[in-house]
Amino acid sequence: MVDVQKRLLDFLEVPKLFAVIGGSFGGMQVLQWCVSYPDMVRLAVPIATSAYSSPQQIAFNEVARRAITSDPDWNGGNYCGLAQPARGLSLARMIGHITYLSDESMHQKFGRRLQNKSDYGFDFTSLDFQVESYLSYHGEAFVRRFDANSYLYITKAIDYFDLTKKGAQSLAEALKDVSAKFLVISISSDWLYPPYQCREIAEALSANEIDVRHCEVRSNYGHDAFLLESGQMNYTIQNFLSRTSVGDVMIKDVVTIKLGSSVEEAAGIMMTEGITHLPVVAEDGQLSGIVTAWDVSKAVALKYTDLDEIMTRKVVTAEVGDPIERAAKRMNENNISALPVIDGNQKVIGMVTSDGVSRLVSVC
Repeated sequence: MVDVQKRLLDFLEVPKLFAVIGGSFGGMQVLQWCVSYPDMVRLAVPIATSAYSSPQQIAFNEVARRAITSDPDWNGGNYCGLAQPARGLSLARMIGHITYLSDESMHQKFGRRLQNKSDYGFDFTSLDFQVESYLSYHGEAFVRRFDANSYLYITKAIDYFDLTKKGAQSLAEALKDVSAKFLVISISSDWLYPPYQCREIAEALSANEIDVRHCEVRSNYGHDAFLLESGQMNYTIQNFLSRTSVGDVMIKDVVTIKLGSSVEEAAGIMMTEGITHLPVVAEDGQLSGIVTAWDVSKAVALKYTDLDEIMTRKVVTAEVGDPIERAAKRMNENNISALPVIDGNQKVIGMVTSDGVSRLVSVC
């Protein structure tokens, strides 16, 4: 599924994804995106999900599939133009829906209250309890908007999902090449995808020194909480997405020029590369200064020939982990439109520009 999504993005000429976010099966796709196309994803938010399907999850899916395939109207999957296997699909949805709830939420929502009656019916055809009526309603409603074969294929895809299956000895090894920053969200009362499965993901990422945070949402709604707890979800995800750093937007393949070069060489590089800011580095790669297109123009007018005569030596810089707001503030305070990004050894590893910051703001 992720490969198909990638083909669509290629067709649309989308080179990079600011964030990939999804819950449950969508969370599995988030993980697969980061593993299959690590250079495309900046931020990742898998929610209430797992890196592989557990035996219990597979078991529930199999019972739901059996409900569909046991319906005579399924007809081996060849029911196009005929009656859909509505009874089987409805039952499959009822089974699945139970796993989306929690014991506490069902007590709060239904208890043992009866549905439109004062006493039990003592038969197998009437719906005595509110919870029975609730499941029946959702099963019937599901049939009107979903296809039985689609349900079979989707649940099988979920069962087969396992990031460790292709030769990886561990989940940490399977995630070793991802480069996105992660926010992993679990639900405290989720028993379909329990919190420990999200913690496994976070621990595997942390073992690879990937920037990851794990947040457990406190809720009684069970697995469905990622759809129902909009307040907690919005707050948590918004804070994560707004915590963008310089490393998320910087240009990595930075063109530099060596200290002691000529103005003519700098002008040639700027013309060829189409850039306006050129970091000047020493032999060991450390940042020594910066020269701009304006500096070069001024040098031509004043007939300067050496780069040393026009470059700015006191350079305002940024670091990879700096919040993007801090970089934008530095550019604004110093009336400049680009900042070299340096590492701990003062070597240039990137460049952040005001245009890049503006594009990020427009995306957010």
